[in-house]
Amino acid sequence: MRRHRIAVVGLPFFGRRVAHALREAGFAAQYLPHPGRKARLWPRTVRALVRADLVYTIGSSARRGGPADLMARARRKIVMHWAGTDVLHALNDWRAGRVSETLLARAEHWAAAPWLVDELKPMGVRAEAHPLPMVIRTGDDLPLPEDFRVLVYLATMPHSAYDIDGTMEVVRALPEIPFVLVGGYQPRDVPPNLEVVGWVEDMKAQYARTSALLRLVHHDAMSHSVIEALGYGRNVLWNYGIPGVQPVSGVDDAVARLRQLAAQYDRGALNETGMETARAYRPERIIPEATERFRGLLA
Repeated sequence: MRRHRIAVVGLPFFGRRVAHALREAGFAAQYLPHPGRKARLWPRTVRALVRADLVYTIGSSARRGGPADLMARARRKIVMHWAGTDVLHALNDWRAGRVSETLLARAEHWAAAPWLVDELKPMGVRAEAHPLPMVIRTGDDLPLPEDFRVLVYLATMPHSAYDIDGTMEVVRALPEIPFVLVGGYQPRDVPPNLEVVGWVEDMKAQYARTSALLRLVHHDAMSHSVIEALGYGRNVLWNYGIPGVQPVSGVDDAVARLRQLAAQYDRGALNETGMETARAYRPERIIPEATERFRGLLA
């Protein structure tokens, strides 16, 4: 029996991991990076898209004339998984009359967070909330460290959704609390209480030496770093409120809450509510749910 071909396109970090998970689940899944200006790669990419039984886009553009629009016009089966800032870009395109109505009407729409479902409604998109079907490490038995320390993630070139200025302001406002910065971002002026680690593969080692995660953003989906931190029983301060997270409204709120957490720190008190929230994102649950939906669409 021929395995269904799924072409995964869009955000590389998620796309490669999702394609791997779908291959493990029995699909002939392939991540196709955008060829960009490399003309020699376009024919191979187009052939793979045309041969696919389903095109799965993650964080892709909904503009008229874009690759997803062309696939929709060619009547390919498409699942659009909205991942965060792509919603904001699509809303801007929709207001400017640049969005592909064909794509919005013909695609199956999934959203990586419940609030994205509501954000998509003005465009007439009726999306369902689904986690991205990929492996998220959601925790082992990992005791809290002896000293209170805060983890921060910022990519090498953070996009506009990250509140970089606010994050650095929090770090500078709490010189008595050590912070660990991972992800590759290099601040111009590094405060004495900030350890810049850079890109790391073994995040478990970083969670082992930190007690809380600070994530200040202007817009977000269901952050995988948040789920990961909750899975390890760490406290999480984020602009969004889900069980186990301490929602913060901005810099002053984050500073006050971190100062309180540090003052009351008990290295024996894991975030049990957060660990329960993270269990819902275990790969053995979310990947089979997604693959069953794919099989239904491809039947």
